[in-house]
Amino acid sequence: MIVRSLALLAGVFCALTATAAPKVVAVTSFGEHPALQEVIDGMKASMAERGYKEGSDITFPFSHVNWERNLIPQMLTKVAAGKPDVIITITTPVTQTAVRAIGDSGIPIVFSAVQDPVVAGVIPDWNTPSKTMTGASNLVDMDGTLKFIKTLLPNTKRLGLPFNPGDDSDNALRKRLIEFAPKHGIELVTVAVDNTNDLPQRLQTFAGKVDALYVTPSNLFQPVTSQIAALTAQMKIPTFNGLPAPVMKKEMLGSYSVNWKKIGANTAEIVEKILKGAKVSDIRPSVPTPAEHTIVISKSQLEKLGIQLPASLANCNCLVD
Repeated sequence: MIVRSLALLAGVFCALTATAAPKVVAVTSFGEHPALQEVIDGMKASMAERGYKEGSDITFPFSHVNWERNLIPQMLTKVAAGKPDVIITITTPVTQTAVRAIGDSGIPIVFSAVQDPVVAGVIPDWNTPSKTMTGASNLVDMDGTLKFIKTLLPNTKRLGLPFNPGDDSDNALRKRLIEFAPKHGIELVTVAVDNTNDLPQRLQTFAGKVDALYVTPSNLFQPVTSQIAALTAQMKIPTFNGLPAPVMKKEMLGSYSVNWKKIGANTAEIVEKILKGAKVSDIRPSVPTPAEHTIVISKSQLEKLGIQLPASLANCNCLVD
């Protein structure tokens, strides 16, 4: 009788221990970058607001490959082997590889900071997740981007656009820019760049031919924005970036960007649904609204380029020193 009672107590203890085990949400990324860190911070903060205390209720083991594409399959396989409750894949290359490498693992996959998951081939359409994957896109509002550029530089008629022809996200944004450019009286001047070693030569083709330049939030260009800014500064071309970091560092003129912490919060909302038992295939992917974008303008760049802040942006609260 005593033995059976002890066994029962042991079983109850084990059950309680199992229940108390923290959920594991593995975060995988292409590399480390301020914008991507904001996604992670926003996701963690949102999970905390939802009652998940990091350490006791939930853990977020983090892995990245330092922008080495060939290491992504190995990273994902290792992470999946740990059987986390959810895997978050940040950036398009990591997400695309996850479909092939761990799509049949049975582990729910939530993509985050993927510009166009439809073009990337990871979901069927904007309203439909796949059986194993859904997530939070960071699709930039290209109509809003061009409106911002035209507002700050009303005389812009030709906009330079370097793009990586081998990147699905770059191609998707280029397509959207082409769609909206005529509406704003802008002609796009595109130059293909698939290797950062070619940047000086390729960007030189913009000299004297464009009124401004726009750098997409591309995995190829964002790690080398300082180099791009130095080259465009020599050519005296006002430069806009799809992420705010180079503007905050006074390297580029302005940025019209998604709110990266909000992308993280959108990711957290999906993760919570999965942890509460929802099927991935029932969770619609999220897309940033125009209201989920922010403007940042460098005051020092305005002065250096001799540009007056338009009256329509006078109260934008978007200037940084």
